[in-house]
Amino acid sequence: MNTMPSSPASESSPPGQDGKLMDALLASRRRWKSLTQLVADFIFETDTEGRFTFFEAGPALGWNDQELIGEEGTRLLPCVNSTPAPNPFKTRNVIRSRRCWIKRADSSFGCMLVYATPLLSPDGHHAGVRGLGIDVSDEVGSNADLAVARLHSEIVRRITATMRSRALSRLGIPPAFDELAAMLGAVGGILISESPEGKTESDEDDSDDEIVHRLQTSTPSFDTMVEEMLRHPADGNLSFEPEIRQIEGHDVILCRSRVRYNAPAAMALWRNNVGVWSQDDANLADAALATFASALEMSALNRALARNARFDPLTGMLNRNGLLTEISRRLPRLDRERLSGTLLIIGLDRFSDINARFGFEAGDSALQQVASYLRDAIRPTDLAGRLGGDIFGLWLDGADHFVAAERAEAFCQHGAAIFVAEPITLTFSVGLAARNWETGESVESLIDRASFAMRSVKLAGGARWHTSLEESSP
Repeated sequence: MNTMPSSPASESSPPGQDGKLMDALLASRRRWKSLTQLVADFIFETDTEGRFTFFEAGPALGWNDQELIGEEGTRLLPCVNSTPAPNPFKTRNVIRSRRCWIKRADSSFGCMLVYATPLLSPDGHHAGVRGLGIDVSDEVGSNADLAVARLHSEIVRRITATMRSRALSRLGIPPAFDELAAMLGAVGGILISESPEGKTESDEDDSDDEIVHRLQTSTPSFDTMVEEMLRHPADGNLSFEPEIRQIEGHDVILCRSRVRYNAPAAMALWRNNVGVWSQDDANLADAALATFASALEMSALNRALARNARFDPLTGMLNRNGLLTEISRRLPRLDRERLSGTLLIIGLDRFSDINARFGFEAGDSALQQVASYLRDAIRPTDLAGRLGGDIFGLWLDGADHFVAAERAEAFCQHGAAIFVAEPITLTFSVGLAARNWETGESVESLIDRASFAMRSVKLAGGARWHTSLEESSP
């Protein structure tokens, strides 16, 4: 044990008194040491320059007692941007319960509650510092964990409140995403909803393969690179565990969440510099993404319900309700432009024979092939739908009954060549109902007239067309 330099004895003091004074000083030192060891994790004394003249530490710091003798106390202090932290080893004032980060022997830092008092020489000048430190790292860590947990809880609460204020809809995602990024200190972020595989004709108006939300940044090239990583992982495997990557001087959180009725949603958040995100931050981002995924699921489900209400699930064509709704939407425009329109109701001749000979699966396949044939036979501006069973409807936008009659004649002459168990040519029974813009005829009247004309053809043997010439009055 190193001892603090004793005060020089008075030259006039007898030798016996010097020995007694030294013994008293040593006894005082031992008592001080034994008492401080009961409560302290390290004890120290320094000289006027802040160098250790005495140092003893327990396992909390791991230093050898003699290793730091003669070293400056700043060796144990952290530096922030090359500026040393306040130095308790060179203080001129009494310190009580000051929290200081002290370097351990393994170069990590522990939080110590430091008590220190200046030492004075016999003539009253500053002679050094004596003090002790108590390790409170566990307490600080617990408090920090609690603070992080409270912050994360507040972030989740605010995100949930934002989403609920918009009925947990897709509209709530952008403001909730902005709040998440702001509270985590992100400088950039992106959330995408990827496109499901195998989209059908009924999905033509959907925009699932899109960026749900993006934070505006000054580095568009970096944004594009992160987006590409989300869409096309380097290893080809989609990971649903949140991860942190260091990319071009940024800490980037990447996470994905499964979405029912749609492909997975993917999200990235990033900050400048590396080593600034923690796994707790990544887990929080992942939890937020799960909330966003719920809204995306709801949106996808609503779209699916809307498709089922307007489209035929077997063929992907408009169903009866969808076709009539779309025709009704177009009629005012045709009236303004003084244009006609013609509805064709097409029935398949002897379709029941296919079901009887080859089974219902073959019948479904035949309907799908006929639907493809009819779609290819009309213009992009026209409409095609399946009204039910083996009955289809075509709306020729802006076409009068002469144009429609030519189209119907071609259908009846050639039929539809399909393949089920063997090649088959199906013939059509076609009913036409043309609408003059001057009459203001309703779509319900049109479909009644065309259907009646089609039934008349079927009763006559099929494989022909017939026009309903009567038009309802306005």
